[in-house]
This record gives sequence, structure tokens and C-alpha cells, in this order.
Amino acid sequence: MKTNTKLLFIALAASLMMFSACKKNNHELDIIPTGDGPYSPTTEESMAGLGTTPGYPTGTEFTLPANIFIIGKIRGGIDGKSYQVDKQKYNGPFPVVAEDKAWIDYGTGTFVNLYIKFFNALPTSSSVTIPGGLIFVDSADLHEHIGYYQKGYIMQSVTIPIPALDTAFAHLRAYCLNATLAPSNYNAVYYIGPITNNPQLNQITSIMAPKQYPFGEESSIQQIVWDVTDNGLTLTAAQIQYLNSLP
Repeated sequence: MKTNTKLLFIALAASLMMFSACKKNNHELDIIPTGDGPYSPTTEESMAGLGTTPGYPTGTEFTLPANIFIIGKIRGGIDGKSYQVDKQKYNGPFPVVAEDKAWIDYGTGTFVNLYIKFFNALPTSSSVTIPGGLIFVDSADLHEHIGYYQKGYIMQSVTIPIPALDTAFAHLRAYCLNATLAPSNYNAVYYIGPITNNPQLNQITSIMAPKQYPFGEESSIQQIVWDVTDNGLTLTAAQIQYLNSLP
């Protein structure tokens, strides 16, 4: 009897491994690991999806903790108008649902505002950390990689507490990675992309990781980001000095 039980367990484990191996992500990253150690993208590859460069952003996949779920869609918003929308002017494909919850702001950014409902399935309080370097991609970029709304770049990690068996209404502020595209608004629906492997963005993320949120400096930081993504430039000594000088 013990032998049969053991065999059944082994068969079940093997089936789960095969199922996991066969699962595909919704969005394949443009990174193909090699057998010679960590893969380093070329500058051209790491620019995919940034600025006016076509393609899907490259980087490392990010997954939420097993107990954390996103309820509904990740929606865009207009700064100062929060999640609400003018029902008379909105002609998007999604129903307008007024929220009676208070959205809590996290992080800093400029033109990309992300409204996310995080649900915690545990009977104890929990949290989710959105890492610095994570990119949020407009759903219009889903298949053709031709975005309409600006991609959002989370510059510094943010940790969002979530009560037990409850929902956190989080408003994430993100920096724009595409100066020529439209700012996020209620029509925009986003999904979680990769943690960027662009060397210049990574340098910004690394410098800013131990610092306070740079409230009041968003416009200057956004221009630095655009110099990388839209102007194809590397960080200058002056820009690095400026970032390092922030508290």
C-alpha cells in the first residue's frame, strides 16, 4: 500500500512539473538565456519598446506573490482627477464604475498614473513590493507592440500593505518611457511588463534605490529618463551627479 501511495505521489509530482514546464507567459520577453552565464542585452536590444523604438521591453519577468491577486483591470488615470471619469465624455470600451474607496498614492512619477486593486488571500495582513525598474505596458501594445499610451517606469520600489482577506486601492505614480505617446487616462488599461535590463535605466534605479522619494524633482528626473529612452543618450556626469545629490 505504501509503495502504491509513493508511486502515485511521484506520478503527481511529475505531472505538475510537466504542466509547469509547458505553461507559457502571456508575454514572452525578448531575452534568450545562453549557457555561458547571465545574458547581457546589446544597447539596441535593451531599447526595445522605449521612446519610439518598436518592440516589447526586455528584462526579467516579475510575478506577484502567490497570495496577492489583482482585481479587475490596471487602469490609467489623469493626475489631479484620480480614478474618476467624466461619464459624458468617456467613450472607451469599459463600463464606468464609481469607486467609494480612497486611493492611496505610492512613489513618484509624471505622466503615468496606475490604479490597481490588490487583494490579499491570506487570513493575516500582508504586503506586496513593486520593484524599482518594473515597466507597466499599455494593453494596446499586447500583440503588435505598437503602444498608444505611455509605458510606465517604476523608479523606486514601493511596498503596499494589504489587510487580511481585503483589498488595497493603490495609485502608483510612474515615469513616462515614451514622450511621443499619450499620457495615461481612464481609457488606458495596463499590464505588468518586465523589470527593465536597460543599462541606463538600471543605473537610475540603482542610484535612487536607497534614497527618499524625490517629491518636487519629478520633472527633472523625467527629462533624464527621456534623454535615455527618446533621445538615445547615455547618462551624463552632470545627470549622475544630480541624482546622487538627491537626499
